[in-house]
Amino acid sequence: MSVNLVCLRKEFLPSDFFFRHLTDVLDQLLTENSLDLGEVNLIITGDDELERLNRQYRGKEGPTDVLSFPYLESGMEEMQQGEDFAVGDIYISLDRALTQAEEAGTKAEMEIALLAIHGLLHLAGYDHDSESGAKVMRQKEQETLSSLNSRIKGEQ
Repeated sequence: MSVNLVCLRKEFLPSDFFFRHLTDVLDQLLTENSLDLGEVNLIITGDDELERLNRQYRGKEGPTDVLSFPYLESGMEEMQQGEDFAVGDIYISLDRALTQAEEAGTKAEMEIALLAIHGLLHLAGYDHDSESGAKVMRQKEQETLSSLNSRIKGEQ
């Protein structure tokens, strides 16, 4: 299993320390959702790209903070073969992440982590289309973010 980081906005590169811990919690989510051998691409870009993707794939105007593109079909035959497979791509808008971090009074890296976790949960089949689904998803996001914080604080 692996999480690949592609930073298309070079003015922001997460530290190796932070990315290692983020990768650990994302790998943990993959394992918890029986996606152990899966590969995820985490792509950090800007509002322009998220706006283009949002319009093209969701038919919605304007940028958004995170979009997930799953590669797995129902049945997930790839997993049954015991071979590595692509789970999907997570696109994060650095512009939105920086704005949201400032509004929340948090660090940009932690906002990006929250968006990455949110995106990965979508790839794993979680959704927030219903009130109950949103509650479950928010709870899992907070548990995972808390685990990330504990890992970071434990090593500092």
